[in-house]
Amino acid sequence: MILGGFLLFLAVGGCLGAEVRLTTLTCSKHTMNPGTRVIIQSPFFPANYPPQYRCQYEITCNSRESTFLRFICPSFNLESSPGCLKDRFIVTYKGFTTTKCGARSPNGIVTTDGWTRITFFSNPTKTARGFRCYIWCHPKATTPTTTQTTLTTPTSTATPTTLITSPPTSESTIPASTADTAATAPPTSDSSIPATTTDQQPEISQQAHNKPQQQQQQQLLQVQRLPKLSLMSKRMKNLKNII
Repeated sequence: MILGGFLLFLAVGGCLGAEVRLTTLTCSKHTMNPGTRVIIQSPFFPANYPPQYRCQYEITCNSRESTFLRFICPSFNLESSPGCLKDRFIVTYKGFTTTKCGARSPNGIVTTDGWTRITFFSNPTKTARGFRCYIWCHPKATTPTTTQTTLTTPTSTATPTTLITSPPTSESTIPASTADTAATAPPTSDSSIPATTTDQQPEISQQAHNKPQQQQQQQLLQVQRLPKLSLMSKRMKNLKNII
């Protein structure tokens, strides 16, 4: 029993000692590592903080881009005022600024990266118990990269067989020149008749047809000339007689 109680005392004492060894930050700049936590608290906590007090913390966790900060504030009590114009607790982190006072605690705030600035201010009049907050530094969850496996279908390397067939002999026995000559040669019956013969036949028939007409015209001319000749002969005779 004595040994068991001693071991229990060591375990509890170790836990309490671990809690005491947490770093309570002063009003300045601080750097943390992922997986660690720190404490910020008002002066004289848990007693009332003093009037006209100002404190600013600037906390960075390495590395800033791959971490974020989380606020856990189990105790928070400041003087309350509309718009937090009197005592106030201001948290600034990338892209955001929030102001707390009264019992409105910053508990649960999570920053967008591993940096924050905290400003605590009290006015000259009324004070309150103050605050105690734990600030944790956590690494951001990394998205696992997935490797896509591409299945390739093997291509066949077999060479296709080409069949070469000879053309029919009936088509190859006729030379190209003979076929062209047979196609272009004129018929035999047309080539035996010269072109001049066909042109002379109409002229011969035309001359045979015109010959009787010419003879008739000559006879008419002779008949017409006879009276004139007889008249002239008579006149010649008369002239001879006169002479």
